Amino acid sequence: MMVRTATMKTMVMMSLAIGSLSACVGALPTVGPISDLSCRDQLEYVDALIVENELRNAEAAPVLGYPFLRANRNSVLMGKQIAVSQVDGQESGTLFDDWIDQMRRLDRQARASEVRNLPIGHAISIEGIDDCANQLAVELTSSSFGSISAAVFVPDDYLDFQRIAGLYPLTAFAAHFGYEGWKRDNLQSFTQPPAVFAKSGFWRRYAAFDQGDGGDGNAITGITRDSFGRLLPASAELERIAQTYAPEFRVREESDSDKIGRPSLASRDAISKVDGAQPAVFYRLSHTYWKNKWYPQIVYTVWFPERPATGMFDVLAGHLDALVWRVTLDHDGVPLVADSIHGCGCYHMFFPAAGLERIKAPEDNDISETAETPAGFLDPATLENPILWVDATSHYLLSVTAKDNAETVSPKTGMELVREEALASIKLEDGSGYASLYDEDGFVPGTDRLERFILWPMGIERPGAMRQWGHHATAFVGRRHFDQTDVIARYFRLQPKP
Repeated sequence: MMVRTATMKTMVMMSLAIGSLSACVGALPTVGPISDLSCRDQLEYVDALIVENELRNAEAAPVLGYPFLRANRNSVLMGKQIAVSQVDGQESGTLFDDWIDQMRRLDRQARASEVRNLPIGHAISIEGIDDCANQLAVELTSSSFGSISAAVFVPDDYLDFQRIAGLYPLTAFAAHFGYEGWKRDNLQSFTQPPAVFAKSGFWRRYAAFDQGDGGDGNAITGITRDSFGRLLPASAELERIAQTYAPEFRVREESDSDKIGRPSLASRDAISKVDGAQPAVFYRLSHTYWKNKWYPQIVYTVWFPERPATGMFDVLAGHLDALVWRVTLDHDGVPLVADSIHGCGCYHMFFPAAGLERIKAPEDNDISETAETPAGFLDPATLENPILWVDATSHYLLSVTAKDNAETVSPKTGMELVREEALASIKLEDGSGYASLYDEDGFVPGTDRLERFILWPMGIERPGAMRQWGHHATAFVGRRHFDQTDVIARYFRLQPKP
């Protein structure tokens, strides 16, 4: 993963880490089973093998010196919470154990995809490597907190050197006025009633199989939580949550480019494609920190084959397109707010429920991108099972409306609910094994847009390209990430009850 906006010390540390892994490649044992190595040597061997084959999963950042841990932005804040508890003299042992467990889960998921994606012939046991990683993690105690927390670092996705070279303080004004023009041209649709859309073309309805069978809106009740208050659902429980809050997508269909499908790979070096004959919606669990508590979020992503060009110089056109919808829940499973981006991180919009109020954010006073709420405040019931109206070609979100019973509006197509982690290890159609949809930097190869030549001064690497979770910078002017822990709390608070 490319280090972004890091200090020189951090850059050196990351370079040494990568260099040490590369050095291990030349020292790989040539005889004997890997199980004969110590657990730490086994992990170093596998990491070197992954680096050699360029298969690193970039979703979570490595923790330098702890090859059995990886971190995301939640990990960073959880570490800070432990530090505060220690200063306050509180018992932090359980928090420490759950923090390590969170980072082990991230490593386990990433490592499983990496090992699975190795070329056929590498006799590496995912289970054996995971056992070794667990053994090393068990040896950690809260006395190690200082050294571990110093190593937990997640770089952001902005390139400061590009902003400096591109005269960002000046060029940001052009990007700002361009975005303001886009809002004027595209956000008026959220004030239109559904009947207007229904008469404006052919709409295909996509709904997850068994949608609505997840429960009565209390799908998170009774699910285990860690000592931080974060949900820890079992696989079946997470699927039930995803079924409960899955939106229905109504897509104006003008060509095959507007068909929701499942990404696939013909061979290891092939450019991905989206198979419209296999509609799927990918889901994951996330968390945000708000009002001194952790709140669960369910994230849904759908993929389109492309964003087709509408002219010779359409800088937004390109291979593959994706729409992301996320709903944040309170502790009773009631939706508090939803937000949406495209697979590039662009077009970040918020859909708060009634009962919230918008608070003033620092960027409200300058040209930085702030929270756009084009539909105003919605009924929580609308956000529980919303209808998302999606335009043809651009795949812009046009409106968010309440669930209805209009079975005659258009054909209804079922979508398979799939864990998003499946995209990091896709079975190759030629039978040669598995490969990730993403490259080592967290981008989907072949999805670059021409807009990168225009927007590079904003400091976002490869703007317009589809990217992996954890790498969605959502503001060209300003600085914001889709998965940052305070992105909801930055703009909204609950209104006090009378």
